[in-house]
Amino acid sequence: MILSQHLVCHREQVRTGRVLEVGAGVGLPGLVAAALSQDPSGVVMTDYVEEAVDLIDMNIAETFGNDNKRPKAAIIDWDDDPSVLQEHHGTFDVIIGSDVVYWPELIEPLIRTVKALLSNKLTSRFLMLYSRRNPKVDVLLFRTAQKYGLDSTELSLEQNTVYHAVLKHPVYIEDTDMFHLYEFRHSHK
Repeated sequence: MILSQHLVCHREQVRTGRVLEVGAGVGLPGLVAAALSQDPSGVVMTDYVEEAVDLIDMNIAETFGNDNKRPKAAIIDWDDDPSVLQEHHGTFDVIIGSDVVYWPELIEPLIRTVKALLSNKLTSRFLMLYSRRNPKVDVLLFRTAQKYGLDSTELSLEQNTVYHAVLKHPVYIEDTDMFHLYEFRHSHK
């Protein structure tokens, strides 16, 4: 919900262009991006789990009905050859992902997939809401992004009302350093 709130507050990032959600689960950020987009059919929500993609399809139908300009759902395996993914899905101006890094072994396939599917426009970006769980994973994430030519910047969550509401929950009240929003862009150095 934190990433969805960020998109609502920065709708210009998804208003035009193609948007890909990776590790979508139920697809909330992707549905928000599609609702904010001038062309919802340019939004693709993906997951590795077939049941999740079925659920995304149901949520798309519930939200957009039979509109032929509705977003799409697809299965993506980050271990697949990125060139095959690009051939099948094209490239995207914005890629979004919320809490998609659980295990260190997922980082390289994720970043490789993002690198392959992120268009080369100067404005292209990968927005990732990251739950900090392990300092070693933090280091690996940023090293891997650099290895693939992606620069990272932490974006402020101070104005994000959902972020502040989540921090009031008893589970997170002790860990105010849990959630971070990062923007990754192609290095143009």
